[in-house]
Amino acid sequence: MNQLIPITTEYLTPSKTIAILNLVRFEKSKQVYVYNYEGTQFRVFESLVDLIRFFELGKEPLCSFDSEEDLDEFLEQLPFKEGKRPLNLKLNYRYRDGANYKQFGWVIFANSNSLSPREASEKLKKKLIYSEYFVPQDWDLPKLQNHSYDPEIDHEWHEFESFEWSDEEVMDKREISSFLHEIQKGYEI
Repeated sequence: MNQLIPITTEYLTPSKTIAILNLVRFEKSKQVYVYNYEGTQFRVFESLVDLIRFFELGKEPLCSFDSEEDLDEFLEQLPFKEGKRPLNLKLNYRYRDGANYKQFGWVIFANSNSLSPREASEKLKKKLIYSEYFVPQDWDLPKLQNHSYDPEIDHEWHEFESFEWSDEEVMDKREISSFLHEIQKGYEI
């Protein structure tokens, strides 16, 4: 996890600022620039040149957020690798059979729109059965049942756990925004 160290904050107007932050992890560090527009929109830039291009040419930033919590969570996980690749999103879920044995799994989606874990969770929860369950085959996700089917204790429903930022390789060819738009809510009993 990155440590966020503020270097300076420049006030463009009383409600518009540019903060320069130093992200530190172990012995590595990286500077980022955050444009805060009235405390309601935060844009992240990896270089001063990108920040200037935003103001002069309207070039979009690495990513933007609508809440300071989402911004902080993103900056804490931002990898130090070169290039302007937004963090992917990892969908964590589990299967729990009738005997309460659990199997855990995840799928990593590309996230070029920098959708935050909170935003992705809000969109997904609207499509879950009882705000918690889904059938992975309905959404083209892997089933987590690793043993042969036992009708006494097994079922199809899996439980959504969380979304989190990830710099791991994408496992699913779908973009997270497309996935969330395409999936259908399961049937409630």
